[in-house]
Amino acid sequence: MEGHLEWTMAAPLWQFTGDPQNAEDRRQFRTPTILRFATDSFMPDFINLLSTEAQRLSEFVAAPETWSSPPNEPAPPASKSGMALVLFRARNAAVRKLQSRGSRVLGQLPTTVPGKVLKLYQPAHGRFYLIATCLVCRVLGLPDRRIDAGAQERVSFVIRLLQPQVGADPQNPDPRQCDELALVNGAWQALIDPATLAPGEEQRPLSPAAYVADDQRRRRLLVGLVPVGDRERLLQATQPGPTGGSPPPPLVDGRQMLLKAQVIYPLKTLEDIAKTAAADATNQNPQAPSGDQAKAMVAIANHRIQAVSYYVLLDLGKFLAANLPNVAAAIATGSPANLALAEQAVWNTLSQTSDSGHSLAQALKLASAAESKLEAATTTYQPGDTNWPSFQFQFYRATYIDGPGGQLGTTSSSSAIDRAELEQQIVAAMPAGNANPPFPVRTVAQANANPQQPVWFTMRCVLERPACGALTPPLVSEATVAFQLAAYFDPDAPSRPIRIGLPVDTTPAGLRKFDKNTAFVMSDTLCGQVSKMSGMSFADLIMSVLPFPLHKDLNTGDMKPCSDGGTSFGMVCSFSIPIITIVALILLIIFVKLLDIIFFWMPFFQICLPLPKFSAKES
Repeated sequence: MEGHLEWTMAAPLWQFTGDPQNAEDRRQFRTPTILRFATDSFMPDFINLLSTEAQRLSEFVAAPETWSSPPNEPAPPASKSGMALVLFRARNAAVRKLQSRGSRVLGQLPTTVPGKVLKLYQPAHGRFYLIATCLVCRVLGLPDRRIDAGAQERVSFVIRLLQPQVGADPQNPDPRQCDELALVNGAWQALIDPATLAPGEEQRPLSPAAYVADDQRRRRLLVGLVPVGDRERLLQATQPGPTGGSPPPPLVDGRQMLLKAQVIYPLKTLEDIAKTAAADATNQNPQAPSGDQAKAMVAIANHRIQAVSYYVLLDLGKFLAANLPNVAAAIATGSPANLALAEQAVWNTLSQTSDSGHSLAQALKLASAAESKLEAATTTYQPGDTNWPSFQFQFYRATYIDGPGGQLGTTSSSSAIDRAELEQQIVAAMPAGNANPPFPVRTVAQANANPQQPVWFTMRCVLERPACGALTPPLVSEATVAFQLAAYFDPDAPSRPIRIGLPVDTTPAGLRKFDKNTAFVMSDTLCGQVSKMSGMSFADLIMSVLPFPLHKDLNTGDMKPCSDGGTSFGMVCSFSIPIITIVALILLIIFVKLLDIIFFWMPFFQICLPLPKFSAKES
């Protein structure tokens, strides 16, 4: 049983641990170090640094930074080999002996700055981070402890989630004042003793890196790449509530999320269409001699509602077949026999909800029989169109009633179903278990990945010695400083320089030189829709969203597929990417300036600098 092993910071940084008689400085000595690099060649740079000037490792210790206040970038390490490397090391050793003569070199590492957050940025931001540590024997000289792979020994590091306790510093919490959570099987689990390794905890490898110390001894660092790009996965993992707080709300069942996405939310959209049509028809010119315009608006809205209702019926029928097979069988046979009490409630709602002479149960059966016709439909819905089913069933309906004496009548919207009641009944009837593969709850995962409160992490290094049995548990290091993982679009993140080159010569003579080498393949249906929309102007789009009396509906027509002589055809349209960038830039500026009226974001959006003598034509 070994009791003399110790995890320490990277050996070239030992001189920065301060006074060894101070308990806090001794703890820092036992804490692994986070190194920061700002080049894509960070691994060759790190190896060159260890080979030539390992004492400069302190310049690469991670410290708080933002794009507006970057740290002083250290000079890249020199690449030397052979006799030049030997002489360079000897010179460095002599200089360091002279510098430390007569006094002990003490110092502090800039890992935390009061009032500033240590945030680790992603590789897309041009930042790379390594955790560096040493595993030594606690004897004279602190020699490196050899990892015996033959005895199944291995070293790794783990990432822990921190939940600050009451009284912890909100800017730079001390991991000792936080509850630590381990990532086990994709979920965060609270730890009773943070200095232990949780069974099944996710581990990441540490690799050896050799260097020559000042006393010419060959030493070894253990380093691992910090997975900052794994931020979203780490945040999406479920976690228990903080100590002393209320438990987190239970996650929404994946089947219920599928029901919301495919049925409930589309029904809400149909209700909005009906209500909007009724309101818009009422707001027409009250001096109109008849209500023909209002009738047309209501009719168009009902046609849209009917078309979408067909597909909602299809999705609802498939959902019931997959999750409530007894109810689906009752719909197919028309008999509710052998239904449980909760399933009977669903059946009652389906059989008692009706529209256009059909119950919802009958409409589900008819929609299932017409699935092939619905999946093959390419035109917009019109009553009597043989490309669509002959039966009708609308979940919501906008109505118009003629007024007396030819005056404008009244409009309203009606509902054939209560969405909330239907959802509750279906969820209550679903079995407790889920035999089908779980549906990915994307909405919940995205919400977890964008927390409103700062999320803190720390890391610990682990030595496992399974051959030693239960008497020698895994040796876990001290926790590193607390840090945050930056999101991809973090406002503080440094950004790589991105330059999009627009065409220089934009005259017809210059633009004709660009090859139209980017093709878009469109089906006959998309071709018809694009052809119809291409006839609209920007003014038509603006007027479609303006209130009365400036409002004017878009005339989309039936948007039939492209055809010639009864034969439908698609399109292959080739474009010039350099010219598309000009169009995109102009549209971007137009919309930004329009929305600037609301958001006032123009001062933070762009900066334009003059380029003297940058002319499209050579003078």
